[in-house]
Amino acid sequence: MGVPSQADSKSAGLFLSHFRIGAVLIKPTPTAPVQVQPSPTAQTMAKDTAKELEAGGYEPHASPNVQGDADKPLEGASIPMLLLISMPRMAIQMAWSAQWAALGPYLGTMLPKYAVQLTQIIGPLSGILVAPTTGVFSDRSGNKWGRRRPFLLYAAIASVICWTAMGYTRQIGDGLGDVGTGKDGEKTHRPWTAVFTVFFYAWMDITVNVVQTPVFLMIADFAGDRQTLGAALGQGWSTLGSIMVAGYIYFFGAAHLTLRWFLFMLSATMIVTVVIACIFGKEKPLDKSGLPAESAWTQIKNAFGSIYTGLKTLPGPLIVYCIVFFCVMYGYTAYNGNKGQFFGFVVYDGDADGADDCSPTCSEAQDDYNHGVSVAGGSTDLIFNLLGYVFSWVLPWLVKRFGAKWVLTISLVPQSLLMIMAFTKVVALDVFFVILTTLSQTTVFALLVPVIIHVFGNDVEIGVYVGALNSANCFGQLLNFVIGAALVETSLGYKLPVFLGGVMSFIGVVIAIFFLKIRMHSM
Repeated sequence: MGVPSQADSKSAGLFLSHFRIGAVLIKPTPTAPVQVQPSPTAQTMAKDTAKELEAGGYEPHASPNVQGDADKPLEGASIPMLLLISMPRMAIQMAWSAQWAALGPYLGTMLPKYAVQLTQIIGPLSGILVAPTTGVFSDRSGNKWGRRRPFLLYAAIASVICWTAMGYTRQIGDGLGDVGTGKDGEKTHRPWTAVFTVFFYAWMDITVNVVQTPVFLMIADFAGDRQTLGAALGQGWSTLGSIMVAGYIYFFGAAHLTLRWFLFMLSATMIVTVVIACIFGKEKPLDKSGLPAESAWTQIKNAFGSIYTGLKTLPGPLIVYCIVFFCVMYGYTAYNGNKGQFFGFVVYDGDADGADDCSPTCSEAQDDYNHGVSVAGGSTDLIFNLLGYVFSWVLPWLVKRFGAKWVLTISLVPQSLLMIMAFTKVVALDVFFVILTTLSQTTVFALLVPVIIHVFGNDVEIGVYVGALNSANCFGQLLNFVIGAALVETSLGYKLPVFLGGVMSFIGVVIAIFFLKIRMHSM
């Protein structure tokens, strides 16, 4: 979608008599025989919008919308329905939180630092490949249960199988010859435990990505004109998922110490939320007569090509948003992907070797590591997510009042403070900096689908574009872990990747200020 022509911008004045401001419709009284002038506020906003369109600074799908049928009321599912449909986002976020808060520190007890970083590459790499592909297959699916629900249900079942098996990695390793518990003076060699943990880690990444993309699309399908509201409700569920993981760690300690029970919680939440969404989110099947007659191999080829196509066809505003998204996710992953190790190694000077199975004879350094992991994934994450949950409910009002650009830009500033946090061991200050980054993360994810709808409109299949922007997220994570594998082996250890994360976040702020041209105030 290009810059509007001068004729289009001049035509904005024709809509003064039917002008939508947020959710309020201002129009002439039907019984009045004479022309009724709109309020001064409406006139001012209309003139300002027309000037902005004429200047070519914004895309035509701006809010207030000066084009289209202004008499048409806002359409979309009710709030209770959107809450039920978006519920799986809680389970999805629990899965991602589990990787950072439980599985990363767990791998840290068995593998060297660089190997943990390289293992975590699996997550973003699978997202880059799986998310756009799933989006395309979902958009084209002619399944009688709809386009989204089959992907949700089958991938959820596969995830539960994975987590159930993952809870027994230590027993599998012992059966294949692993020895030792990591206690002082005891020979410890657990290669099979590490191998199967990495295997199930990869399995989990694939299946959760298959769940995630249809959930985003399903919310968009049912939200209609309420895209920001639907996304914000989904973000609320996502935050609740993080709260559950943080709460578990807060009450029971580092999750890798009670891994089987922790994974059972993930499995139960995934099944319950997906079943609820599938029951209430009744989709109309896609008309199979309109589907292209292509072989499975052709569809697979086209699906993988969707990654390139989606990125290539992004309009200007989405390219900028994509770059900002990349910087933000690189920055946050630099901390979040290493938070247990950062607090365990850097802040508390702990030792991870054998710390997962040393109780009750753990050394002081092992206890310090486990305590640092608990602080990062427990109390800190709990406050982080509670604040994020509250903020997700305020976000639609902020977007309506100040516009998406400035809400996004200002919310990214706190994440830049990671540059300072990297070099302080004051626990209270580190926790404070981490908590503030919830504003950045809540905003950038909640606006993802609404921004796409804002630019393209409601009549475009957005699956490939959701996948494309998710790829920016994954590229940011991927690059972080690739670079991080080298950075953590320097004398600065985990300080350096966290500092670089703050730098990348600040770059995202600068890009948003000067290059993000989008006027979005709609709910």
